[in-house]
Amino acid sequence: MADTPKEDTEKEAVQIPTEDVDKAAKLLLEPGYVTKHDLPKMKDLSWATALSEAVTDHFLNHDDEHDPYVYFEQFDFAGGDIDSIIFNMDVIPTREAALKDLADALGEKIVKPKPVEDQETY
Repeated sequence: MADTPKEDTEKEAVQIPTEDVDKAAKLLLEPGYVTKHDLPKMKDLSWATALSEAVTDHFLNHDDEHDPYVYFEQFDFAGGDIDSIIFNMDVIPTREAALKDLADALGEKIVKPKPVEDQETY
């Protein structure tokens, strides 16, 4: 009987360069968010997620002067584009504000949902 290959159950950890963490941390303090416009590698969801974790670790363990509420979110836009934003909820207090900032930064169009009364139900 032939050996059945084992599936790779461990994912390789994404390494985030210190200079990218430092740049993101600075941007989270002012203007309050980071997008792929600032760090193009954020186009990759795994990389963006790892950056969010690295920046959170930076503020928790390496920056005694700042304690921002760091939040990571993905939004979809007209035409099917999906983009990521890491934002400081002390500066940008809502997901809706983060969506608008992301759309403005990337030149994307926000999808407007239909009013509930105009939606079909099955």
